[in-house]
Amino acid sequence: MRILFLTSGREVPSSRFRVLQYVPYLEQRGHHCVVAPSKPPKYRGWPWLGNRLSELPRAGARTLDLLRAAWSRFDVVVVERELFSSGITFFEKQFRRIAPTLVLDVDDGVFLSAPQKFQELATLSNTVVAGNRLIAAYSEKQNPRTVVIPTSLDLSRYEYQPPTHRVDRPIVLGWTGTAGNYPQLGLITDALRQLPADRDYELRIIAEREPPAELTSLDNIKVRFQPWNAEREIEDLRAFDIGLMPLPDDEWARYKCGLKVLQYLALGIPAIASPVGVNSEILTHDQNGLLADSTAAWIDAIERLADDIDLRRKLATAGRTTVEATYSVEKNVTLWEEVLNSAAAT
Repeated sequence: MRILFLTSGREVPSSRFRVLQYVPYLEQRGHHCVVAPSKPPKYRGWPWLGNRLSELPRAGARTLDLLRAAWSRFDVVVVERELFSSGITFFEKQFRRIAPTLVLDVDDGVFLSAPQKFQELATLSNTVVAGNRLIAAYSEKQNPRTVVIPTSLDLSRYEYQPPTHRVDRPIVLGWTGTAGNYPQLGLITDALRQLPADRDYELRIIAEREPPAELTSLDNIKVRFQPWNAEREIEDLRAFDIGLMPLPDDEWARYKCGLKVLQYLALGIPAIASPVGVNSEILTHDQNGLLADSTAAWIDAIERLADDIDLRRKLATAGRTTVEATYSVEKNVTLWEEVLNSAAAT
């Protein structure tokens, strides 16, 4: 098949993990794939123009993509999330008119802020691909042709390394994400401040922008910021001894796809996460990770892993097995191929 992927941006997490990882695998199977990222990236825009005014150059770029799609006669057009963060659905409708098949991929609760827009896009599509079962349950109300393909990792890049016991440096507690999600990390600052002073801890933060002062002034813990870099991402994550994924128990967080946890598990980093949404499906407490729902639970979980290297190794081994079984690109590319073939047949 000839497949056109319309994505949010080259370095936007949803584009990298929902689309770009799969392209080489689909091409190995004989499909011709073209990726057309938003220009400038969706949700951010050009700093000197602002996100709202950046919709104008985005529209210009999508017009060129539309002309290319009309000329090239793609079999399937895949829209990652939505083409514009505003209420515009004009371009999706135009792509639907010229493409035999339209597939919508959703990995977040984008419908919470714009339910009418999502309804339009879902009903417009031959198939909706949902990143988890909660998103699928919502989508099925608009389009019964909804399929779950979980957010996955290319394990050829994520080499597993079991935890090691090193007494010559602090226990590194790690968090990675976009700067817009810093409030999530802020949920556990009380727990971090209450960790015993006789244990040497470091909080390592990886994001595209420096964290606010409330995350860097923890008194008893050294905090180190590591600017996110696509080429160093996996190497930087390997510095974590324990991976953290706190989430608020709210509607938006419940639709998250657990990417942080999956990255930790794939690399052999034992994870602690809030039991919110898909986190409780990925992690089974005390089997392949730890779940914490209060300040006391976070303190206990961190101290247990810091003190018990055998527990860290046990959780790391089971965590990697979880990713291999359910959340690998190598496994789920077959699901993508089946979805694209099925959608094209409808």
